[in-house]
Amino acid sequence: MASIVPVFVPHAGCPCRCVFCNQRTIAGQTERMTPERAQAIIEHALAVLPAGSAPQVAFYGGSFTAIPVEEQEALLAVTDRYLADGRLSAVRLSTRPDAIDEGILARLRGHGVQTIELGAQSMQDSVLRQAKRGHTAADTVRASGLIQQAGISLILQTMAGLPGDTRETVRQTAETVAALKPDGVRIYPVAVLPDTELYDLWQAGAYQPLTVETAAVWCADMLEVFQREGIPVIRVGLNPTEELDSTVAAGAYHPAMGELAYSELWYRRLRAQLAGGAEGTVYVPARELSRAIGHKRRNLQRLRREFPDKDVRIKAM
Repeated sequence: MASIVPVFVPHAGCPCRCVFCNQRTIAGQTERMTPERAQAIIEHALAVLPAGSAPQVAFYGGSFTAIPVEEQEALLAVTDRYLADGRLSAVRLSTRPDAIDEGILARLRGHGVQTIELGAQSMQDSVLRQAKRGHTAADTVRASGLIQQAGISLILQTMAGLPGDTRETVRQTAETVAALKPDGVRIYPVAVLPDTELYDLWQAGAYQPLTVETAAVWCADMLEVFQREGIPVIRVGLNPTEELDSTVAAGAYHPAMGELAYSELWYRRLRAQLAGGAEGTVYVPARELSRAIGHKRRNLQRLRREFPDKDVRIKAM
């Protein structure tokens, strides 16, 4: 896969402020993106990447297709030049489901956009309303279909632990997203950030954030669905940064959130094997050994407690 050069447009184009959102903290950036800054970011990336690597540029952090068209065109004019000389291979961007139509997609294809990430977040309208997303699940279904019909790769971003979410609604979201057959998904358990409405709700006792442990269980439920349907999971959890490490106030933020979720999946598989009559030693692929044993050997300890009559060991094949 080609390297990705992220160009952040924090909050740009967003018609509303979701209760959980503080993109400036997530992106570590507050300045408005300009064509000049975008060019500088691309030039820097090309200078440090191996010659001939032809990365993709990704416009992240806002709703790109909801930005005024002239601003979109100015940013895309920058990437057009690098696409023309082969120094970039493609453009990808993130946006909202209600900011997609056939005309927009035709224009984006003309600028080399090959992948669109849609912020679905939930496929439950009641949860979307409480999160103040400003769109419905039906908008996500419609936009996904249009993107796929346009021949553009579709990535769907999902969240777990929004206000109104339960373990069941999160799994239902995964099932509905999987039925759309995206080319990939992201799973973000909710972290509470300062300067958000969610932070105020949490402080007032009106919102109970997920613990890291519970989030690992809910995310593992989603992983089960996506793995069953053969849908790649690009990421689980926010990308850790020094700024996030120091500012997340509560909720499901952990530098190794994905590893915790995959580890929970392995616990379920190994438990099923032992319950089904397997002897004490169970074998896993060598590359999965660390996940199977679990963070701080947690899976091994849990299995030994649950099956005290077996000498439980987890070994590489």
